[in-house]
Amino acid sequence: MNTALHTKITPFSDDRVESIIEELKALRPLIQANSSQGEEQRSPTREVEEKVYNKLKLLNLLTPRRWGGGGLSPTGFARVQQELGKADLSVSWVNQILNGSTVLATLTSDAIQEAIFGNGPTTVCSAYNPPGKAKKVDGGYILSGAWPYSSGSRQAKWMQAGCLITDSEGPIVPGINMCFVPMDQLEIQDTWFVTGMQGTGSDTTVAKEVFVPDEMMVTMDKPIGTIDTSKKHFGAASDYLPVVPTVRCTGIAQLLGGAQYMLELVAADAPKKPIVTTFFAKRVDSHVFVQDLGKVAAQLDSAELILFDAIGQLDKVAEAGGKMTALEAAKNRAQCAQVIELIHASMEKLMFMAGSSAFVLSNPLQRYWRDLSMGLRHVQNIPTLGYEIYGRDLLEISPNISPAGAY
Repeated sequence: MNTALHTKITPFSDDRVESIIEELKALRPLIQANSSQGEEQRSPTREVEEKVYNKLKLLNLLTPRRWGGGGLSPTGFARVQQELGKADLSVSWVNQILNGSTVLATLTSDAIQEAIFGNGPTTVCSAYNPPGKAKKVDGGYILSGAWPYSSGSRQAKWMQAGCLITDSEGPIVPGINMCFVPMDQLEIQDTWFVTGMQGTGSDTTVAKEVFVPDEMMVTMDKPIGTIDTSKKHFGAASDYLPVVPTVRCTGIAQLLGGAQYMLELVAADAPKKPIVTTFFAKRVDSHVFVQDLGKVAAQLDSAELILFDAIGQLDKVAEAGGKMTALEAAKNRAQCAQVIELIHASMEKLMFMAGSSAFVLSNPLQRYWRDLSMGLRHVQNIPTLGYEIYGRDLLEISPNISPAGAY
């Protein structure tokens, strides 16, 4: 880890984590009672918004305290997400995206931070692919584009949109630029019809010739996450967070929580249900079933150890005012790849153990299985990509398959 200490780093503050987790445990029945309606309307319900997101102030947990946020560490936030994922993975996914995108906005210029947070804590959603088009005009840009998979767009006040700049004067730096646009200047197209994570409202956000002032554009020559100690709004530990690893690691925590809850459900049924076509009147009478349950539990325990080791690295880097090396980031991604494989193997085994009744729509297991099946396949979670990135950096093969900042 490269360290370049900033003399006045405000540390993370995880003082609320334990109380939030206890409140989420108490709210689990309410959240789960809303799950079917959330799936039907394909977005979190109003009751969940009011009694979970708003009451517990969940949507700004990663936002630094200078802007009225919770100032949580990646580890603290991941623990909250792990618990929220046990209640409803769509609800936790929206919380993840809005927290992650909003904290990214706090890593930008003073002008952007003041425009977004000047009136208090707020929420930002994001999407970057396919990029929109931004045409340079006097004082800014004219933005047009359509961004699918805009999770949390119905709860967000701002959008971070990826774009390519056309008609720009001077050299154009390769890559996708990011601009920030108020949601009331955009349209939301109802396009989110999927089999998993259906309650996330990940619809398509559309810009039709929207004016974006110069100061609200982040160009690739100085991308989000660039450490600039000269900024007025700078100095929190979160200002040193490595962008992609932070969003990836904390996002996996909710998937781990969902798989752990599946284990809870299968274990709870074990003393009650028989294994049909056998002499086992109760599943717990089968040594094979008990062994399989123990194996799944051990796999998820291992996944938790690996994941929180990877997340702990982010805490240390940020609080030391440092920066991850490319090899450290590659290792972090490979650790996450291993966690993804452990979660996937566990959830599939649990569905076999639960039997075909697990796929009945009234059985919550099928919803967790569908949501996990989709969430595990986010591009940042694909294990083969993570392992190849790590292998190439270990062998010093250049270039890697992704730019260093993308992992």
